[in-house]
Amino acid sequence: MTWNTILAWIPVGLAWLVFRGDRVSHSPFWWAGMALFILFLPNAPYVVTDIVHLRGDVLAANDGGPVMTAILPVYAVFIGSGFLAYYLALRAALDHLTRLGLEAWRFPATVAAHGLCAIGVFLGRWARLNSWEPVIDPHGTLERIFIHLTWTWAPVLILATFLVTWVGHFMTRAVAEASFEVTRKGARILRANLTS
Repeated sequence: MTWNTILAWIPVGLAWLVFRGDRVSHSPFWWAGMALFILFLPNAPYVVTDIVHLRGDVLAANDGGPVMTAILPVYAVFIGSGFLAYYLALRAALDHLTRLGLEAWRFPATVAAHGLCAIGVFLGRWARLNSWEPVIDPHGTLERIFIHLTWTWAPVLILATFLVTWVGHFMTRAVAEASFEVTRKGARILRANLTS
């Protein structure tokens, strides 16, 4: 879980580096960063698939460990952390579109990100593909992608992952933006009290 959490937050760091300023850079480093951002972004919502380990952890805990006070809260924090990372990374990309004057593309970009992440999560969970494999083994990666995407159940699993990603992002965005608004109002009230 710790490793997957680290991987989930890498896109946030990449977004902070790539989506700065108010124009598209023509630097090859910027485009390399953009490619890495796209490759690593599915790691954030991927954490939800680790719920497959929950049953085993609960069964092991029934031998004497607290399920309600330890295991379930850890999974909730873990999954929440992944979706928070996804929200922050995607928000940075969408805010960059707005700064470029492309605000109309925010919704299509969000849907595209959810779709790409659904495919990435599917390939990560079922093909056991890692984000760096397209760079270090492009031929083998393409072969594995083709084999798994042509599997009969692939569209169903990708659609289910898309829906989970959409709902998780929607809920995280609602909570995060409400929290930001409460914090901003609190800061304004505090400043007003200090200056009066």
